[in-house]
Amino acid sequence: MKFSCCIEMIFTEVEFIKRFEAAKKAGFEYVEFWNWDNKDIPAIKRELQNTGLKLAAFQGSGGGRMVDKNEHRQYLEDVKKGIEIAAELGSMNAFVMSDTFQEDRSVKPMPYPVSDEEKLENTLNMLRQIAPLAKDAGVTLVIEPLNTHVDHAGYSLCNTAPGVDIIKEINHPNIRLLYDAYHMQIMEGNICENIKKYHTYFGHFHIADTPGRNQPGTGELNYVNILKALKSTGYDRVVGWEFEPKGSSEQVVKDTFAMFSGI
Repeated sequence: MKFSCCIEMIFTEVEFIKRFEAAKKAGFEYVEFWNWDNKDIPAIKRELQNTGLKLAAFQGSGGGRMVDKNEHRQYLEDVKKGIEIAAELGSMNAFVMSDTFQEDRSVKPMPYPVSDEEKLENTLNMLRQIAPLAKDAGVTLVIEPLNTHVDHAGYSLCNTAPGVDIIKEINHPNIRLLYDAYHMQIMEGNICENIKKYHTYFGHFHIADTPGRNQPGTGELNYVNILKALKSTGYDRVVGWEFEPKGSSEQVVKDTFAMFSGI
C-alpha cells in the first residue's frame, strides 16, 4: 500500500520546505500539502526533484466558492492556476473545495442565503467546466466530504453518498472522491462497509483517528482493519496520512509504519 505524508500536519517541528527531506528519510514515497497560493512553488519543485518524492495531492482551488455562482469567475481562475501547478509538479490529484476556508480552516460564512438545490447545481456547473481542463493536464480533481460537527461547521458537502451522486452525475474520469475516514467516522461511521460500497469512486484516501485527529491507535478507529478492507477492494492509489502527531513526528511515523507493516 502506498502512503503519503501530509506535511501541513506532520514534521511541523521543522520549517515547511525541510519537511520534504524529513518525509523522505522517514520512508515516504509521496507527500501532500494544502493551499498552493501561500507556497514557494519553485522551491517545492526543487525539493521533489532532490528527494525523489512524488506529490500525491494538494488543494487546487483557491478563492471563491464552488457552491456560489456569483464567485465562479474567481473560483475558475484559481482552479486553472491550481491545475497548471499540479501539472508542473506532477501531482496525482488536486482537491477542490466546495466552500471558502478562513485562516483557521473554518468555513467562511455565506454573505447571503443559497439553497441546497442551488449549491448542488452550482457545484455541478463548475465541475463540468473544470473536468476537461483536468483531463488535458493529466490531473485528477477530487471532491472531499468534510465533517460539520467538529471541524468545518457550515461546509456544504458533508457525507459520502451525496459526493458519489455528484461524481455519477458528472460522469468524468478526472472527477473522483477524496474519502477521509476521519471526517466520515464523525458524520456517518460504517467505514468498512462504505469503503466496499463506494471504493470505485475513490481518487484519494485520508486517515486520522477520532476523536482528536491524531495518529491511528489514539482513538476509536481500527485502521489495520480499515486499510485491509480498502486493500481488499483492489484500491491501488495513495493513502494520505493527514493527522496531527501526538508526540514527535519522527517517532509517530515510525510507529505508524510498524502498525501497518502487515497490511
